[in-house]
Amino acid sequence: VQAVELPGHDVSAETEEFSPMSEVVEKVVAEVTGLGSGPIVLWGHSAGAAFAIETAKQLTRSGVHVQRVFLGAQLLGDAGERRRAIGEMADRSDAEIAAALSADTGYGDPGALDAQRAEHVGAAFRHDFLSASRYLAEVLDDPPTEKLETPLTVVVAADDPVTEGFEERFAAWQLVAEQVDVSVLTDGGHYFPRTRPTESAEVVLRDTGLVAPVPAGDG
Repeated sequence: VQAVELPGHDVSAETEEFSPMSEVVEKVVAEVTGLGSGPIVLWGHSAGAAFAIETAKQLTRSGVHVQRVFLGAQLLGDAGERRRAIGEMADRSDAEIAAALSADTGYGDPGALDAQRAEHVGAAFRHDFLSASRYLAEVLDDPPTEKLETPLTVVVAADDPVTEGFEERFAAWQLVAEQVDVSVLTDGGHYFPRTRPTESAEVVLRDTGLVAPVPAGDG
């Protein structure tokens, strides 16, 4: 299991700049292709869903077999919603974003850091959010002519207000992939990989066939 370390997100690396999404994807693709031809499974959570989609496209073009992409806590929405959200986020200060994240116990607590580092967390969150939202708005404005053959699993928590209405809205991801499935956790909020790590892992294991589903009534 490998995780992507995004440039500029380490609060102790004061001089490191944020990187454009295209540059992050390019580096991830280079590292993954260096490991072989796959298969590989990708997980992108919230803003990371956009990164995962583009990475899957680039890996496929490079001949790497992407078995499945998991999109956590992210719905495609529509271009108008995306652009409104972009405007609202761009107008918020780093401190305001950090304060909002502190109020969400699933995210962690930037408020436990000093003011400068807390604002750094806010700036990083804005960067990721805007990068993903602009990418997805462009996808909605100009849908890809070729869809991903890699199946997608949209993973949501039933109590996450960000993905409210997922029962019907998840299918909008068919704009980018031929097969789209949905997996629902009973709770866990927006950051369920942190609040419900076991249940999140079980979704991946089940949908990749690494663990057989438990028949109903068998406990």
